[in-house]
Amino acid sequence: MRILILGFEYLPVKVGGLAEAVTSIAEGLVELGNEVVVFTPDHGRNLGEVAGSFRVLAFGEPVTVTVRKREQNGVVVYSLGGGLLSEADVYGPSWDDLLRKTVLFGKASVGLMNELIETFKPDVIHSHDWHTVFAFGLLKKYFGIRGVFTVHRLNKARIPGHYFHDANLGELAPYPDIDPEHTAGYIADVVTTVSRSYLWEEWDFFRHFEGKVTHVFNGIDCSFWNEELMETKDLPREERRRRVLERFGLSDGKAFMFIGRFDKAQKGVDTLLRAIEVLSADPAFREMRFIIIGKGHPELEAWAKAVQNRFPENVRVITELLSRETVRELYGSVDFVIIPSYFEPFGLVQLEAMCLGAVPIGSAVGGINDTIIDLNSDPENATGLLVPPRDAFALARAMVLAKELDDATLRKLRENGKKRARKDFTWENACRRYMKVYEGAVDKAVPFLR
Repeated sequence: MRILILGFEYLPVKVGGLAEAVTSIAEGLVELGNEVVVFTPDHGRNLGEVAGSFRVLAFGEPVTVTVRKREQNGVVVYSLGGGLLSEADVYGPSWDDLLRKTVLFGKASVGLMNELIETFKPDVIHSHDWHTVFAFGLLKKYFGIRGVFTVHRLNKARIPGHYFHDANLGELAPYPDIDPEHTAGYIADVVTTVSRSYLWEEWDFFRHFEGKVTHVFNGIDCSFWNEELMETKDLPREERRRRVLERFGLSDGKAFMFIGRFDKAQKGVDTLLRAIEVLSADPAFREMRFIIIGKGHPELEAWAKAVQNRFPENVRVITELLSRETVRELYGSVDFVIIPSYFEPFGLVQLEAMCLGAVPIGSAVGGINDTIIDLNSDPENATGLLVPPRDAFALARAMVLAKELDDATLRKLRENGKKRARKDFTWENACRRYMKVYEGAVDKAVPFLR
């Protein structure tokens, strides 16, 4: 099958988890024997060799689009540069610049497809997140190709309808303000999202496309998140933990780690900080250590530092960017990883932790709920603990319970987690399901079947 993937990020261009997901999907589809081509903005990176150029009219002015081509792990990647497509800030520098960039990407994608169509006509276009809506709409309009739209995380923003007119898609803009995610879902042949729970949590959105909505779980690359690649792989886990805690100026104890954005909308770091404050009155707190890694909202950063200052024997806050290799060492050393998100379409942290034997304690939402098997619900197959979102007291109780688990239970949780991550949530599994999506041979979300 010939597959065209549209993505606003593609490795090595990375802002969040989207780049990892889109790249893994493309490479996984190649491994299954497909011909895969990616269109993505260049974002000023100048990746690949110049393969041509053409001009498009955008916002009343001609823009010269430069096409660069590279082959990356079997995937042919075309990077489109020129004008705002060469702006280094992937999603900026302003909201208006981002919207204009998405329109230009759409028009440039049509120009490139015109150049390729005689030698590469896709069987399906796979569009990822709302930034690709104009490219998706224009390619379907001019080339009539079957299309799949994947929501990795709903943005829930509306944009002025004139951007659709600027993109030569005025027929899709009957109102002054338009939800681009709704538009992409409307024109798609199939709409997918990245976990079953997230689909039903956001059914108010997805119900508009009832009859063509399904889920495809993301995957995890356990070839990287693997204890065999750790510098300290030959040491017992307790010794790894002791060394990591010593590195951060903490004495040994049960180690809990949070890693993620400090934001007020999703990741729940405020719930964790409240839980630590609650725990401080519990005798168990004396033997608990917390490594909190991330940066973002200034108020949350200040709160985290205040908690560290208040409990210097128990808490360390790291706001610097750590390498993936360093994070791997941490996952393979700490006892537990906390994922207290308010919502999570899929989430990778819990699976990265499971690959490396750290037991996840997460909110029972979205992909966290779908990937962690709760100890209280299924002790035999459990991989971690689930708690209600936004409930600091429930999280505190879960962390005390986790601290008191015996060694045999912890070993079982770790082994179950490794097996589940490596067997059930591979990118190969995800790509095989995407193939069924492309072929129209996949189960759909049906509200009266639960």
